[in-house]
Amino acid sequence: MNVSINFECRPGYVSKNGTIPLTLRITLNRKNNYLNLGRKISVDQYDPKLKRIKPGTKGYTQINSFIRRQEVKVDNIIDELERTDQAITFKKIKDVYRGITGKIQTNDFYEYVEGELEREKEETQIKESTLRGYRNQIDILKGFQSKLTIHEIDEEFLGKLKKYLMPKYAANTQYHVFSFLRKYTLRLHKSGEIKKYPFTNFTVGQPELVEVSYLEPEEITKLHDLYDSKELLRHIKKATSKHAQDFHIGARYQSTLQQALVACYCGLRHSDVKTLRKEHIQNGYIVKAMEKDRLGKKKTVRIPIKARLLSLLNLDEKSDLLFEQPVQENGTTNNYLKEILKIAGIDKHVTFHGFRHTFAINSLLLGLKIEVVSDILGHSELTTTQRYARVVDRLREKEMDKWDSFNDLRTLDGQRQELISKINQLDESQIENLLGQVDELLLGKSK
Repeated sequence: MNVSINFECRPGYVSKNGTIPLTLRITLNRKNNYLNLGRKISVDQYDPKLKRIKPGTKGYTQINSFIRRQEVKVDNIIDELERTDQAITFKKIKDVYRGITGKIQTNDFYEYVEGELEREKEETQIKESTLRGYRNQIDILKGFQSKLTIHEIDEEFLGKLKKYLMPKYAANTQYHVFSFLRKYTLRLHKSGEIKKYPFTNFTVGQPELVEVSYLEPEEITKLHDLYDSKELLRHIKKATSKHAQDFHIGARYQSTLQQALVACYCGLRHSDVKTLRKEHIQNGYIVKAMEKDRLGKKKTVRIPIKARLLSLLNLDEKSDLLFEQPVQENGTTNNYLKEILKIAGIDKHVTFHGFRHTFAINSLLLGLKIEVVSDILGHSELTTTQRYARVVDRLREKEMDKWDSFNDLRTLDGQRQELISKINQLDESQIENLLGQVDELLLGKSK
């Protein structure tokens, strides 16, 4: 087997604080695999062309010494696998290197999960938002049992946990806690750390459908008309004290509405609209690698640019930017949208992400195939898109309910005709008497 070991960082894996993990490129039969060494350096310390640490950078000698030691470790692992006639695979090399073959280093469930989360984060298999969610679920579990070993998690434990969660947390929170537990106990079971899988006879269930906030077609039109009218540009934010000045916020409102409508017509997320540039406009399409999905992977989408979307993009400007102003942070954007919807007379709470929901739901209502909508949204799984289809189904059911009132209308019409027939049979004095009673009744109500 042809095996080679080389030091190589991957510049595409830069974290928010400007660091990249140290990695070894292990090539097995001409296939490259990357082993994370558990340390990070500043991206400025690495030369991607020469694939080495830049001389003269802080800690240059120590970093190179560490890398050489890790190369020797991996080389020894491969030699041992060859000596014992074991199949040489990257997974086996990685497992031996990390010392996770045999027993795990701790029986503490929380420590085990934290270690797994750090590993997944290093390998960019997990989003920051998912990490925050998992850590929140750890906090909930600690509220139930502050110390927990991997062997304590059995069916009895799950039953007690369910009784604890039910009065305290919403159904979806309970679902996420059990899903989190299921993920890591399954991993422990498959690795042989726990003998019995606790979820064999325990049903997690499905998350409840949360009502999705979105805009109706007439509301979209109202907002687009508001944007075209440029009325928002006249808005001024009044100073809150005599020492401050009035702020012309209209331009920010106008640009925020422009960006939200773009999301409404193509389904991009806030993070993707924020990084949208002219380079992504190619032959009548938006061609863009979307921000990482829940598995930490990027997916390139190709979105046809139609008339409404085209009218919102500043393609004629010399600037590389497509919008009149930079896209604000998510919280600021949502605050602006709240005011814009109020100005437009739309009594709904719709966030920027709600404009992505709007695209999905209205696309399905217009008859676009769910596979096409899923592809444009950049969903890795069709099941993610199907929740929008369920919303559309509920809308259809609501509209079809109108047929249930059809017989009621016929009954009311029959009663009205019967009343007219009876009135026609009255003589003049009887009609005057009836009208007098009606007048008295109305006068009594007015008092």
